[in-house]
Amino acid sequence: MKDFSLQGKVYLGASLAGGKPGAMHWVNDAGVLQISPSVSQETRQESHSGQRLTSATLNTSTEVSFTLTLYHGTAKNLALGLYGTERSIVAGTVTDEEIPTVVDGDVVVLDRGGISALTIDDSNATPTTLVEDTHYRIVSADGGVLEMLDVAALTQPLLADYENGAATDLTMFTQQAPIRYLMLDGMNTVDGSGEKVRVRLYKLKFNPVSQLDLINSSFGEISLTGTCLFESAAAMDEALGGFGRIELLEAS
Repeated sequence: MKDFSLQGKVYLGASLAGGKPGAMHWVNDAGVLQISPSVSQETRQESHSGQRLTSATLNTSTEVSFTLTLYHGTAKNLALGLYGTERSIVAGTVTDEEIPTVVDGDVVVLDRGGISALTIDDSNATPTTLVEDTHYRIVSADGGVLEMLDVAALTQPLLADYENGAATDLTMFTQQAPIRYLMLDGMNTVDGSGEKVRVRLYKLKFNPVSQLDLINSSFGEISLTGTCLFESAAAMDEALGGFGRIELLEAS
């Protein structure tokens, strides 16, 4: 491979012992994948020439860091940067959800989104059923957002019954730092060469995302960084190495 500019599919999965991958998934569109190897050195200067010239160096550490920018905000991709846990919410029914004490003009956010078939009663011994667009209005059914219009004569707390839509919940910082195996199934795009490349990184430890734009005037992206950890079991096999390997595939 001479001139090169790579593109391809990035897969992430469980990092198993010995530099082996577990079950993998495609991260969808990845705009950036970089590795940054570095060596830290201690130097010694001689003291007999009067010029303090460097006479020896000692490598004190070898590190490989990485950058991975993902263009698709899937739950799995977001979980990497937020140390999150995915939880599937099935469509269902919520009964007697208590609405905090409100006055006219207050906005209420229900516990679930994607609401339909909403009814609200007050807590009177003979409950009054609230009338939509008289006592309240639905600001956003998807967001589960209500505005209270006329509640002064009602007995609080108000109790809401509704149907909710299915969703995937993603909690933040409920997991330890993710460690993943990465494989790039790549191609050289220079001059239509079609040369194929596979890159394997055995053990990536992800940092939390430093910034995630939730409201943005441009395309959103998930910029991830971290460290390639040394896999000692793989390092004992000269065909694997301790961090990963690059395979330049020959045409079949």
